Amino acid sequence: MDWFAWDFDHPAYFQIYADKAADAASEGPALAALLGLPPGSRVLDLPCGWGRLHPHLKARGLEIIGGDLSRLNLRRHAVEHPAPMARLDFRDLPFRTACADGVFCAYTSWGYFTQDADNLRQLREFARVLRPGGVLLLDLAGRNFLKEAMTGVAGQWLVFSEEGYEERATWSRDGRRIRTERHCQGETFRHDIWIPTNAETRAALAEAGFGAVAAYGGLDGRPWTAEAERWIYRAIRNGCPG
Repeated sequence: MDWFAWDFDHPAYFQIYADKAADAASEGPALAALLGLPPGSRVLDLPCGWGRLHPHLKARGLEIIGGDLSRLNLRRHAVEHPAPMARLDFRDLPFRTACADGVFCAYTSWGYFTQDADNLRQLREFARVLRPGGVLLLDLAGRNFLKEAMTGVAGQWLVFSEEGYEERATWSRDGRRIRTERHCQGETFRHDIWIPTNAETRAALAEAGFGAVAAYGGLDGRPWTAEAERWIYRAIRNGCPG
C-alpha cells in the first residue's frame, strides 16, 4: 500500500495535523487570493482533505469541487463543509477534459509518488481538466528552507508532547526526497515526499502543458527566492487540452 493511502486515512492524521485547522484562517484567504480567479469560476481543490481551506475559497465566490483519496477525510469534509466531491487518484482524475477554471493544490501535495513519471502524470491530469488559460496554484515547501531547517536534527527523534506524537526526518541517499517517520496512537507512519528544485518544478510544469509561470516566496505574494519557506507557483494552462 502506498504510504499516503495509509497515513491520510488513519484517525491519527487529524491528531498529527491538528494545527492545520488554525493555519487555515491565514493560509486559506492568502492562497485563494494568489489563485486570482473571479467569482463564479469553477475550481478543483486537489487534494481537498477534510475541507479546511474550502470556506475561504467559497468566500471568494468560487464554485468548489473537492477530491481526495482518503475516505476518512472525505467523510469529515461532507459533515463539516458539505460540497460536491469525489474520491480519486491524482494520476487519473474522474473529471472531464477542460471542465475547470482553476486547480488548487495546497501545501506540498505534489511529489508523493515514487516514480517521476507518476508525479508528472499528476500535473498532466491537472492540465487536462483545466480549460486553456485556466490556472493551477501549486503550493510547495521551499527546498532550501527545509535543508536548513533539518541541519543538525536530521535522523533524530523529536517529541511533540502537546500533539502526542514523535517524529524523525531524513533525506534519501540521493538527496531528492524527505522521509519522515512518526509514532502516534501506537502506530507508525512513514511519509516519503519528493522535494523538487525550482528548476525541476518549472521543467515539469512546462512538460505537463503549463506556461506563464509566476512564483512567489510566501503567502503574501512576495517575490520568490531560493531561501523562501514556501514556493508557490501560479501556472497557466497552455493551448488546447489533450
